[in-house]
Amino acid sequence: MARIEFPEETRKRVDAIGNADFVLGVAGAIHPEDLRAKAGEWVRSIAPTPMKAVVVYAGLEALNGAEPTGDGLEFLPYPLPARDPSVGPWAEISMAQRSVLGLASLLNARCCTVVHNDLTALHDPDLRQLAASALEGKCDVAMPVYPEKKYEGLINKSLLAPLSRALFGRRVRNPLAFDFCASARMLAKLGDIGVERSQPGPLLLWPSNVVAMESGQICEAFIGATHTVQTDGLELSAVLAQLAGGIFQEVEACAVHWQRVRGSQPAETCGPSNGVAAVTDTDGDPVDARPLIDSFVLGSRNLEEVWRLVLPPVSLFELKRLTRLAPEQFQMPDELWARVVYDFALAFRLRRIGRSHLLGALTPLYLGWVASYAQEVAHATVIEADERVERLARVFEENKPYFVSRWRWPDRSN
Repeated sequence: MARIEFPEETRKRVDAIGNADFVLGVAGAIHPEDLRAKAGEWVRSIAPTPMKAVVVYAGLEALNGAEPTGDGLEFLPYPLPARDPSVGPWAEISMAQRSVLGLASLLNARCCTVVHNDLTALHDPDLRQLAASALEGKCDVAMPVYPEKKYEGLINKSLLAPLSRALFGRRVRNPLAFDFCASARMLAKLGDIGVERSQPGPLLLWPSNVVAMESGQICEAFIGATHTVQTDGLELSAVLAQLAGGIFQEVEACAVHWQRVRGSQPAETCGPSNGVAAVTDTDGDPVDARPLIDSFVLGSRNLEEVWRLVLPPVSLFELKRLTRLAPEQFQMPDELWARVVYDFALAFRLRRIGRSHLLGALTPLYLGWVASYAQEVAHATVIEADERVERLARVFEENKPYFVSRWRWPDRSN
């Protein structure tokens, strides 16, 4: 394993602190005074008895007046790497999360709660349920279910979550989470970077996938926090490329594991809340799918040569058929979309064309799926839309043998 390296002054601070019962870590830059005002109360709220807690935050500046308090709360800064616009916001968050988890491992913490640097999750009482589940040893990682309306989080719903579920065998709604809690057993695994993952490109952290590969326990709880990632200047194609590229990289790195996985297991629910039931409206007026369909049709014309390098003839035939449909009849079958994603994941591994070019060619296909989904759930409630997403996830699982076969014998279908 390749452990994250920390500067000498950080390691000295770790040695001075010694061991900790609990670590609250902020994944990203935060004003120290804002953190100090909120951290102590939240940490004390999750345990009825005093415990030694450390608050880990980004930045090597001193935290004025942050000497150990009577209840054992201490503050530990860590450095953020120089900002690299080419990496993308999700990779930066994942690097910060790994730093937090790595320090928690060095402190021999019983549990570590990682939160987004907007601190929104600290205002939600249900985050305490996540932390308590990991602290009490009920699970190895506790993952959040965020409140989302039916047109929100579609890259996750259509690609990240179903692909992660099908390959790694755990039904987790948000595998790329901003807030989560990890037990002592998983801190070193989550904070380290395996040799197989040391490859160029964005390196995202998928906590539930790591725990699944270690045969650990995963639980989920609804938290009311909502986060906004700064994507200023990024077009949809760039966002999709960073996220799809991140999960495809994980697929390539962990192929030895996921090829042995069959079926999926539900995550245990911790806490009484239900994220879907919390949002019951129909999200107002339906989305106009025509511009999305137009983008799909235009992409089929301009990217046909690229798609031929990635997709087998039967998929190309189905996509061509979709371009001839009237807008009101447009519907992309779940099986077609699942196989498209699998074929792009394979092409990402084979590098028959440049990865940036490959991921860019996925955008019109994704917009075609969004158009189909938008028309299907136009008058559905959020719960009905959630059931629609569940059906898609099951189709990804059913088509996993197709992916395994193509992964092992990539030239057979072409």
